[in-house]
Amino acid sequence: MLLYKGGLNNYCQNTFARGEKAQLSRLTTYGLGGFADKVYFPQTPYEAKAVYSSALAMGEKIFILGNGSDVLASDEGFRGSIICTRKMKGIIRLKENRITCLAGTDISSVLTYCKNNELGGIEYMYGIPASIGGAAYMNAGVGEFSISQNIESVSCFGDICGKIGAEKCNFGYRHSTMRDINALILAVTLKLEHVSRNEICKRTEYFREKRAHLPKGRSCGCVFMNGEGYSSGELIDKAGLKGAKRGGAYISCEHANFIINRGGSASDVKYLIELAKGEVYSRFGVKLREEVVYIGEFNDFNG
Repeated sequence: MLLYKGGLNNYCQNTFARGEKAQLSRLTTYGLGGFADKVYFPQTPYEAKAVYSSALAMGEKIFILGNGSDVLASDEGFRGSIICTRKMKGIIRLKENRITCLAGTDISSVLTYCKNNELGGIEYMYGIPASIGGAAYMNAGVGEFSISQNIESVSCFGDICGKIGAEKCNFGYRHSTMRDINALILAVTLKLEHVSRNEICKRTEYFREKRAHLPKGRSCGCVFMNGEGYSSGELIDKAGLKGAKRGGAYISCEHANFIINRGGSASDVKYLIELAKGEVYSRFGVKLREEVVYIGEFNDFNG
């Protein structure tokens, strides 16, 4: 372990962690967003804790960003510090088919590692462009499958420090305890099963085919959560909004729960989000809930 005299804050100020102004459009799958005052790219949990502690001590707003999927960053940017964990990668094999992944490890790397080591059970995550930390935060998944089924614990730093067992993560549909507290996810431990490489390939192909129909283009994935007894995409479709456009953004004609950016702005996307919410509520009395997380301030949209 690196020891530094003067504590975490001084370590932060004197090493890698001099945050720089950076454009959020380069850090999100939407390819949208203005400048953030400071963006940090820690490579280890110690560096991440140093940055988080320093920003907290200076009273700055903090936003934790992984691969930048499932987020919409404001055109006005973010007045505070972004801690981007995408360089904090690594996988450690534990006993009894457990692995610990640093928060910035992308899902595709986790799946490749699991296939090469004949560890199965999370093939349903194929094609989800998230980091493992972001996946745990959102309890990402597809259909009846979600990452919480394979999470043993989540290591955090902030309001809660240390490992949080899965039973205390309050996992629900696109929800976890980590969404309710101010904390930085450092690592996620997964419980898996021994499965032959051939079987893993078969399972992966099954989920690849299930995702083949999803729209191509720059998006955040599904914008809205589904609810009990309804599909948000189907309601938006029935409201006649497939293909609706604003500037360079449009609601996909292939899957109405996707808003595609083709040279638009975050304001264009936000307008379409509000349009969908308003039309679906007006026609069906259903209040759609966003799955997408907002970075920065967005003005009210009145049409």
